[in-house]
Amino acid sequence: MKTKRFIILSALLATFSWSSVFADVEFFLETPVGGRLTVVVNDQSITNATGRYRFFDLAPGRAQLTVYQGRSLMFQQAVMLNPETRTMAILHPQYGFRIQKTIPVSTGEMSRPYQYQPQQQPDQMRQLPDANVNPNENRLIPGSKPREETIRENSNAGPPDKPEEVMNADQLEQYIKAIQRTPKEKRLEFMHKTLEKQVFNVQQLTEMLKQFDTTKEKLQVAKLGWDSVTDRSNFESIYDQFTFESDQKELRAYCEGM
Repeated sequence: MKTKRFIILSALLATFSWSSVFADVEFFLETPVGGRLTVVVNDQSITNATGRYRFFDLAPGRAQLTVYQGRSLMFQQAVMLNPETRTMAILHPQYGFRIQKTIPVSTGEMSRPYQYQPQQQPDQMRQLPDANVNPNENRLIPGSKPREETIRENSNAGPPDKPEEVMNADQLEQYIKAIQRTPKEKRLEFMHKTLEKQVFNVQQLTEMLKQFDTTKEKLQVAKLGWDSVTDRSNFESIYDQFTFESDQKELRAYCEGM
Protein backbone atom coordinates (compact mmCIF):
# COMPACT_ATOMS: atom_id res chain seq x y z
CA MET A 1 0.00 0.00 0.00
CA LYS A 2 2.80 2.42 0.90
CA THR A 3 4.56 1.63 -2.38
CA LYS A 4 1.37 2.33 -4.35
CA ARG A 5 0.86 5.68 -2.60
CA PHE A 6 4.48 6.61 -3.27
CA ILE A 7 4.07 5.85 -7.00
CA ILE A 8 0.89 7.95 -7.20
CA LEU A 9 2.52 10.87 -5.34
CA SER A 10 5.59 10.68 -7.62
CA ALA A 11 3.37 10.78 -10.70
CA LEU A 12 1.49 13.83 -9.39
CA LEU A 13 4.73 15.66 -8.67
CA ALA A 14 6.09 14.81 -12.11
CA THR A 15 2.89 16.13 -13.73
CA PHE A 16 3.10 19.32 -11.69
CA SER A 17 6.74 19.86 -12.65
CA TRP A 18 6.11 19.13 -16.34
CA SER A 19 3.17 21.54 -16.44
CA SER A 20 5.22 24.28 -14.77
CA VAL A 21 8.07 23.99 -17.25
CA PHE A 22 5.85 23.84 -20.31
CA ALA A 23 3.30 26.45 -19.23
CA ASP A 24 2.70 28.89 -22.07
CA VAL A 25 4.46 32.16 -21.28
CA GLU A 26 4.81 35.03 -23.73
CA PHE A 27 6.42 38.47 -23.46
CA PHE A 28 5.82 41.31 -25.94
CA LEU A 29 7.90 44.50 -25.82
CA GLU A 30 7.19 47.67 -27.80
CA THR A 31 9.56 50.64 -27.87
CA PRO A 32 9.64 53.94 -29.81
CA VAL A 33 13.36 54.39 -29.12
CA GLY A 34 14.15 53.91 -32.81
CA GLY A 35 17.08 52.30 -34.56
CA ARG A 36 18.23 48.70 -34.56
CA LEU A 37 18.03 47.14 -31.10
CA THR A 38 18.75 43.72 -29.67
CA VAL A 39 16.32 42.56 -27.00
CA VAL A 40 17.23 39.55 -24.86
CA VAL A 41 14.88 37.69 -22.51
CA ASN A 42 16.79 34.99 -20.65
CA ASP A 43 18.30 32.86 -23.44
CA GLN A 44 16.18 34.23 -26.30
CA SER A 45 17.36 37.14 -28.45
CA ILE A 46 15.68 39.26 -31.16
CA THR A 47 17.39 41.97 -33.24
CA ASN A 48 15.46 44.32 -35.52
CA ALA A 49 14.52 47.96 -36.07
CA THR A 50 10.72 47.61 -35.97
CA GLY A 51 10.30 48.55 -32.31
CA ARG A 52 8.34 45.33 -31.66
CA TYR A 53 9.82 42.25 -30.01
CA ARG A 54 7.75 39.13 -29.33
CA PHE A 55 8.97 36.18 -27.27
CA PHE A 56 7.24 32.81 -26.93
CA ASP A 57 7.81 29.59 -24.97
CA LEU A 58 9.44 31.34 -22.02
CA ALA A 59 9.74 29.79 -18.58
CA PRO A 60 7.41 31.22 -15.91
CA GLY A 61 8.92 33.15 -13.02
CA ARG A 62 11.62 35.78 -12.86
CA ALA A 63 13.04 36.72 -16.27
CA GLN A 64 15.91 39.03 -17.17
CA LEU A 65 15.12 41.60 -19.85
CA THR A 66 18.15 43.25 -21.51
CA VAL A 67 18.21 45.76 -24.37
CA TYR A 68 21.31 46.60 -26.39
CA GLN A 69 21.94 49.30 -28.98
CA GLY A 70 24.76 47.87 -30.99
CA ARG A 71 27.02 46.32 -28.36
CA SER A 72 26.22 48.95 -25.74
CA LEU A 73 23.84 48.10 -22.91
CA MET A 74 20.88 50.48 -22.96
CA PHE A 75 18.48 48.96 -20.43
CA GLN A 76 18.14 46.01 -18.07
CA GLN A 77 15.22 44.97 -15.92
CA ALA A 78 13.97 41.88 -14.11
CA VAL A 79 10.29 41.04 -14.65
CA MET A 80 7.94 38.39 -13.31
CA LEU A 81 6.23 36.26 -15.97
CA ASN A 82 3.11 34.36 -14.95
CA PRO A 83 2.22 30.95 -16.41
CA GLU A 84 -0.42 30.88 -19.14
CA THR A 85 -0.12 34.63 -19.75
CA ARG A 86 1.19 37.11 -22.25
CA THR A 87 2.89 40.08 -20.62
CA MET A 88 2.82 43.23 -22.77
CA ALA A 89 5.26 46.03 -21.91
CA ILE A 90 6.57 49.29 -23.33
CA LEU A 91 10.03 50.81 -23.07
CA HIS A 92 9.68 54.56 -23.50
CA PRO A 93 12.66 56.93 -23.92
CA GLN A 94 11.14 59.41 -21.47
CA TYR A 95 9.05 57.35 -19.06
CA GLY A 96 11.09 54.17 -18.93
CA PHE A 97 9.78 50.61 -18.64
CA ARG A 98 6.12 49.89 -17.90
CA ILE A 99 4.06 46.71 -18.04
CA GLN A 100 0.87 47.71 -19.84
CA LYS A 101 -1.23 44.59 -19.32
CA THR A 102 -1.25 40.83 -19.04
CA ILE A 103 -3.72 38.61 -20.87
CA PRO A 104 -4.41 34.86 -20.66
CA VAL A 105 -2.95 32.63 -23.34
CA SER A 106 -5.24 29.96 -24.78
CA THR A 107 -3.77 26.50 -24.20
CA GLY A 108 -6.47 24.18 -25.48
CA GLU A 109 -7.79 21.31 -23.35
CA MET A 110 -4.63 20.65 -21.34
CA SER A 111 -5.15 21.44 -17.67
CA ARG A 112 -2.50 23.39 -15.81
CA PRO A 113 -1.81 23.63 -12.06
CA TYR A 114 -1.42 27.43 -12.17
CA GLN A 115 -4.29 29.88 -12.35
CA TYR A 116 -4.25 33.14 -14.27
CA GLN A 117 -4.02 36.16 -11.99
CA PRO A 118 -6.52 39.01 -12.55
CA GLN A 119 -5.16 41.89 -14.57
CA GLN A 120 -3.66 44.72 -12.57
CA GLN A 121 -2.86 48.29 -13.46
CA PRO A 122 0.72 48.91 -14.67
CA ASP A 123 1.82 50.61 -11.46
CA GLN A 124 0.55 47.63 -9.46
CA MET A 125 2.45 45.05 -11.47
CA ARG A 126 5.42 43.57 -9.67
CA GLN A 127 8.66 44.88 -11.15
CA LEU A 128 12.11 43.93 -9.92
CA PRO A 129 14.65 46.58 -10.94
CA ASP A 130 18.30 45.64 -11.10
CA ALA A 131 19.92 48.15 -8.77
CA ASN A 132 23.37 47.51 -10.24
CA VAL A 133 22.26 48.51 -13.71
CA ASN A 134 19.36 50.91 -13.40
CA PRO A 135 19.14 52.74 -10.06
CA ASN A 136 17.08 55.63 -11.47
CA GLU A 137 13.52 54.27 -11.34
CA ASN A 138 13.88 51.75 -14.19
CA ARG A 139 14.43 54.40 -16.86
CA LEU A 140 16.63 54.10 -19.89
CA ILE A 141 20.32 54.52 -19.29
CA PRO A 142 21.66 56.70 -22.12
CA GLY A 143 25.43 56.51 -22.20
CA SER A 144 25.60 54.12 -19.25
CA LYS A 145 28.34 51.52 -19.19
CA PRO A 146 27.60 47.85 -19.91
CA ARG A 147 28.42 45.14 -17.41
CA GLU A 148 32.00 44.09 -16.93
CA GLU A 149 32.05 41.53 -19.72
CA THR A 150 30.53 43.97 -22.21
CA ILE A 151 33.03 46.64 -21.22
CA ARG A 152 35.85 44.28 -22.13
CA GLU A 153 34.31 43.65 -25.54
CA ASN A 154 33.63 47.30 -26.26
CA SER A 155 36.34 49.12 -24.32
CA ASN A 156 37.40 51.33 -27.24
CA ALA A 157 33.97 51.96 -28.73
CA GLY A 158 32.40 55.40 -28.80
CA PRO A 159 28.72 56.23 -28.34
CA PRO A 160 26.23 54.11 -30.31
CA ASP A 161 25.89 55.08 -33.94
CA LYS A 162 22.63 56.13 -35.52
CA PRO A 163 20.82 53.67 -37.76
CA GLU A 164 22.33 53.59 -41.23
CA GLU A 165 19.05 53.86 -43.15
CA VAL A 166 16.19 56.35 -43.12
CA MET A 167 13.30 55.05 -41.04
CA ASN A 168 10.76 53.07 -43.00
CA ALA A 169 6.98 53.60 -42.97
CA ASP A 170 6.44 51.29 -40.00
CA GLN A 171 9.21 52.92 -37.96
CA LEU A 172 7.82 56.38 -38.75
CA GLU A 173 4.36 55.24 -37.67
CA GLN A 174 5.74 53.93 -34.39
CA TYR A 175 7.66 57.15 -33.76
CA ILE A 176 4.58 59.29 -34.50
CA LYS A 177 2.55 57.13 -32.10
CA ALA A 178 5.22 57.65 -29.45
CA ILE A 179 4.89 61.43 -29.91
CA GLN A 180 1.11 61.18 -29.68
CA ARG A 181 1.27 59.10 -26.50
CA THR A 182 3.42 61.76 -24.89
CA PRO A 183 1.45 64.54 -23.13
CA LYS A 184 1.44 67.70 -25.23
CA GLU A 185 3.34 69.68 -22.62
CA LYS A 186 6.11 67.06 -22.69
CA ARG A 187 6.37 66.48 -26.44
CA LEU A 188 9.06 69.07 -27.10
CA GLU A 189 11.20 67.55 -24.35
CA PHE A 190 10.62 64.13 -25.91
CA MET A 191 11.84 65.41 -29.29
CA HIS A 192 14.97 66.90 -27.76
CA LYS A 193 15.81 63.51 -26.25
CA THR A 194 14.98 61.25 -29.19
CA LEU A 195 15.06 63.06 -32.54
CA GLU A 196 18.83 63.16 -32.84
CA LYS A 197 18.89 59.37 -32.58
CA GLN A 198 16.69 58.96 -35.66
CA VAL A 199 17.53 59.02 -39.37
CA PHE A 200 14.77 60.70 -41.37
CA ASN A 201 14.04 62.88 -44.39
CA VAL A 202 12.18 66.15 -44.91
CA GLN A 203 8.87 64.48 -45.71
CA GLN A 204 9.02 62.52 -42.46
CA LEU A 205 9.97 65.64 -40.51
CA THR A 206 6.85 67.31 -41.94
CA GLU A 207 4.71 64.54 -40.41
CA MET A 208 6.40 65.11 -37.08
CA LEU A 209 5.69 68.84 -37.18
CA LYS A 210 1.97 68.08 -37.52
CA GLN A 211 1.99 66.66 -34.00
CA PHE A 212 2.56 70.13 -32.50
CA ASP A 213 0.01 72.90 -32.09
CA THR A 214 2.06 76.03 -31.53
CA THR A 215 4.39 77.77 -33.94
CA LYS A 216 7.03 78.06 -31.23
CA GLU A 217 7.12 74.30 -30.77
CA LYS A 218 7.18 73.66 -34.51
CA LEU A 219 10.12 76.03 -34.88
CA GLN A 220 12.06 74.15 -32.22
CA VAL A 221 11.35 70.80 -33.85
CA ALA A 222 12.26 72.15 -37.30
CA LYS A 223 15.60 73.36 -35.92
CA LEU A 224 16.24 69.96 -34.38
CA GLY A 225 15.29 68.38 -37.67
CA TRP A 226 17.73 70.50 -39.64
CA ASP A 227 20.55 69.12 -37.52
CA SER A 228 19.72 65.52 -38.45
CA VAL A 229 17.68 65.45 -41.66
CA THR A 230 19.26 63.50 -44.53
CA ASP A 231 18.07 65.64 -47.48
CA ARG A 232 18.70 69.26 -46.58
CA SER A 233 18.28 70.22 -50.23
CA ASN A 234 14.54 69.62 -49.79
CA PHE A 235 14.26 71.68 -46.62
CA GLU A 236 12.42 74.46 -48.47
CA SER A 237 9.17 72.60 -47.88
CA ILE A 238 9.75 72.90 -44.13
CA TYR A 239 9.89 76.68 -44.40
CA ASP A 240 6.51 76.50 -46.12
CA GLN A 241 5.01 74.97 -42.99
CA PHE A 242 5.15 78.40 -41.33
CA THR A 243 2.58 81.06 -42.19
CA PHE A 244 4.41 84.16 -41.02
CA GLU A 245 7.50 85.44 -42.77
CA SER A 246 9.11 86.28 -39.44
CA ASP A 247 9.04 82.61 -38.46
CA GLN A 248 10.48 81.59 -41.80
CA LYS A 249 13.28 84.12 -41.41
CA GLU A 250 14.08 82.87 -37.91
CA LEU A 251 14.33 79.31 -39.17
CA ARG A 252 16.44 80.32 -42.20
CA ALA A 253 18.80 82.26 -39.96
CA TYR A 254 19.27 79.23 -37.78
CA CYS A 255 19.84 76.84 -40.69
CA GLU A 256 22.19 79.13 -42.58
CA GLY A 257 24.17 79.79 -39.44
CA MET A 258 24.83 76.09 -38.83
